[in-house]
Amino acid sequence: MPFDALVAPPRQNALLNALDIHRVAPVSWATLVDHKLAQQEKFGPSFWFRHQTKVSIILIGASPVVGTVVGALQGFNPHSSALAVASSFMWMCLVAMLTGTGLIKLRAGASWQERCVTAFELDELRVPRQIATVARSIQRMVPDAELVLGELKRHEAVLDPYLVLEHRDQRICLGIWEDDKVIAVPTPR
Repeated sequence: MPFDALVAPPRQNALLNALDIHRVAPVSWATLVDHKLAQQEKFGPSFWFRHQTKVSIILIGASPVVGTVVGALQGFNPHSSALAVASSFMWMCLVAMLTGTGLIKLRAGASWQERCVTAFELDELRVPRQIATVARSIQRMVPDAELVLGELKRHEAVLDPYLVLEHRDQRICLGIWEDDKVIAVPTPR
């Protein structure tokens, strides 16, 4: 028939078929997106980091103000200029001590990073057993699928990982956890 070519066969969805065989539903994208946003807000940059330029200008600009105030309190007599310079110097030392010792934390925010991992690495990466088991089972059924580990990182510390399985243009979330606490896993159908 001439029109048979116009009717396309239904596209195979290997990941969804594998999930159906295992009778599980993946973690919803809405759950993952909400979790990622909440964690970025929770582990966001500190007040001092967000406003470091303004704080620096205020702290440095305060040095002559301190000197002027001390000079004014002394009535601008011949000894007040030495006292004003000394008080400005002490102020700068105080600012340097606060920032240099880390009492004022200039902590940058955390960011999400993704990387491909193998099924063999899941135990070493401390992926919870129920998530790793589903990931390995589905990857055996769809061998060309890739496991992608997403991690919330701040200064090289991993705060909050998740696991995604990718196959061609499909992505499914297999779980979210924090340390030993499982936050979301595929649900039985």
